[in-house]
Amino acid sequence: MSNSGDSFLFSIFIVLIPSIALLIGTIIFSNIVIKRYSKTISRLYKMNFNSLEIERKRIANDLHDQFSYKMSIINKTIEQLTSNLNLENNEDILIVKGQIRLFHHDIAQIIEAIHPRDLMDGKWRDSLTQLAEELSIGNTKIHLQFHTLENPKEEHLHNLYRIIQEKLSNIITHTHSNRIQIDIHSENSNILVCIVYKSDITFIQKVTLQLGSKRGRGLLILNDRLKIINATNSIAVSEGNIIDTISIPL
Repeated sequence: MSNSGDSFLFSIFIVLIPSIALLIGTIIFSNIVIKRYSKTISRLYKMNFNSLEIERKRIANDLHDQFSYKMSIINKTIEQLTSNLNLENNEDILIVKGQIRLFHHDIAQIIEAIHPRDLMDGKWRDSLTQLAEELSIGNTKIHLQFHTLENPKEEHLHNLYRIIQEKLSNIITHTHSNRIQIDIHSENSNILVCIVYKSDITFIQKVTLQLGSKRGRGLLILNDRLKIINATNSIAVSEGNIIDTISIPL
C-alpha cells in the first residue's frame, strides 16, 4: 500500500511539474516586464519634467524678447509725443516715465525668476550667489561658500537651483534662524549641498516626517526634483544645528 501511495503521489508530482514550472516562469517574466516598464515610465516622467523646464526657458526668452520690443515702441512713442508737444520737462510726463521704468524692472525680475539668466550660461555659482544675496533681508543673512571646482550636469542645474531656493524659502518662513550657512563641496563622485541653520527639534521632526510623507504641493515638487536629478536628501541635528544635505551624483 505504501509503495502504491508513493507511486500515486509521485505521479501527481510529475503531472504538476510543467504547471509549477510554467507558474514560476510566468512570475519571473512578469517581474522582468514590470521592472522594464517601471524604468520606461520613470524615464518618460523625467523627460516630461525636463521638457517642462525647457518650455519654461523658452517662455522666459520669448517674454524677454517680446517685452523688450514693446518697451522700445512705448519709449519711442513717449519721446515723440513729448518732443512734438514740448513737454520734455512736464511733471506728469516725468512721473509716467518713472512708472514705466519701474514696470520694466518688475517684469524683468519676473522673467528672471522664471528662468535665471546665469543658469542659461551654466553659471550656477553666480545664480546661487545672487539667490543668497536676494534672500539676505534685514536680520536674515545667508552665507554661501564653494569648496569644489566640480560642476553638476548642465541638465541638473535648474532643478538644483529650485531645490535650494525652496529649501531657503521654507527655512526663512518657518524658522527664526537669522544665520544660514550653505557649504557646497564634492565627495565620492557627488556634489554635496549642506544647508546649516539653527532651529528647534520640533521643526526638524516635522520636516523629516513631511519628507517621508511627501505632504504639501511644495514638498511633492521638491521630491520630484530630487528624483529627476537622482539626488538624495538627508536632515540631521548636530550640536544644536540642523544640517540639511542634498547629494547630487556627478
